[in-house]
Amino acid sequence: MEKQQIQEKLIEILSRHTQIDPATVNPDQHLKYDLGLDSLDVAEMVYEIEEEFGITISDESAEKIQKISDTVDFIYEQLNAGGAEAASTENT
Repeated sequence: MEKQQIQEKLIEILSRHTQIDPATVNPDQHLKYDLGLDSLDVAEMVYEIEEEFGITISDESAEKIQKISDTVDFIYEQLNAGGAEAASTENT
């Protein structure tokens, strides 16, 4: 999955937790300071991301995700790490 697709799905998830217009969201916006998400919003968003993308986000990783771009990069890395692991196990 490409980063643009990840970002679009992420903005869709964000729009369910905020009153923001998805068309006004940009990757450099901070989840808490710019978009107004509180701890509960972030926890719910992390759960939805895990469900949507089939990944696991540790508490430590969740704390490091501050901006939309950070989140997109993290999801992209997780998806590609999973793909690399699957490819290596298929070859053995």
